[in-house]
Amino acid sequence: MNATRQSPSPSTTASARWRLAARLGFAASLLAVAVLVWFDAREAWFNDRDARKVVFQLTVYWGCWLLWPAVAWKLHKLRQHLRQRAVGSAVVSVALLLAYGTGLWARFGEPMMLRVAHTELSTACGVRVALVSDLHMGIFWRRHDLERLVDKLNTLDVDAVLVAGDWTIEPPRDLERVMAPLAGLRHRVISVTGNHDEGLPGPPLTQALVKALAAAKVQSIEGQQVPLGRCELVGLGNESSGSAGRDLLRLNRQLSGVPPTQRVVLTHDPDTAGRLPPQFAAWVLAGHTHGGQVQLPYLTDRVLARVTEGAFRQGLYRLPHTQLFVTSGVGMSNLPFRLGVPPTIDVLSL
Repeated sequence: MNATRQSPSPSTTASARWRLAARLGFAASLLAVAVLVWFDAREAWFNDRDARKVVFQLTVYWGCWLLWPAVAWKLHKLRQHLRQRAVGSAVVSVALLLAYGTGLWARFGEPMMLRVAHTELSTACGVRVALVSDLHMGIFWRRHDLERLVDKLNTLDVDAVLVAGDWTIEPPRDLERVMAPLAGLRHRVISVTGNHDEGLPGPPLTQALVKALAAAKVQSIEGQQVPLGRCELVGLGNESSGSAGRDLLRLNRQLSGVPPTQRVVLTHDPDTAGRLPPQFAAWVLAGHTHGGQVQLPYLTDRVLARVTEGAFRQGLYRLPHTQLFVTSGVGMSNLPFRLGVPPTIDVLSL
């Protein structure tokens, strides 16, 4: 007796087609991520020893786009579990959706914010400044992000914009093109460099960066003092490279007779504040910490304890010989995430 061969039902055929389409779509997405990583890595300026790190960072940067279809697929599975009353599977799907949602917010939501925080420092300068830091122009922060920052700064009623270093992280080699939007700022812009700008880590791009900033009308003041209202603003380089100490030695031979109560230091690393001579300056303005960048219980504090000797995070600190203000910055390093620490422009009344 011949067995009757049954043809697959229409629903089974449709399901198989959907699975095939999903697999092809996933493969195409992986290929697109690989192409974007290759293109960006080819354009980025980094040392050969950092090549693997840069490829990994770019893979995370672009690979996070795959979270969107992952969320859609998991929502589809959750509906199936609920219809089937599979409680355990539904709970797992909800947990994964929360994890995916947190990742999407940390990658695409919070980094796009630009919060403005106002702080009264009660100094004798008689000026208001916008303090920003850690733009990290390069593989995470792009030209359109800088344009958005410039537009926001132009809405603020301040006398100057102060940038506390770390302009770059593996940026394109054409730094003048990257920094060109800064020329659109209507405020005076004063800056110092940070560790990433001085090759710690990163390529030796300091001279090219200073030239690009000058072309965009940004005044670099490492080892210099410039007027700021009724005060004097002193620029010190990065602590870890030793340039802050060299700048301080040079400045001690040429500082004016301005009293310390009318002197403000702009630097990158907040640990520089602890190296200053007694009664050198009323305030030190710094960045470097990103405010932790990703706020996680216990872990963030442990990381910050290694990033700075003083375990600084953000905000006001009263030190034995001066006072310190640390801004959480606007960009990202290591990974393209911010969570619980939105990009911030600090408007300070000095």
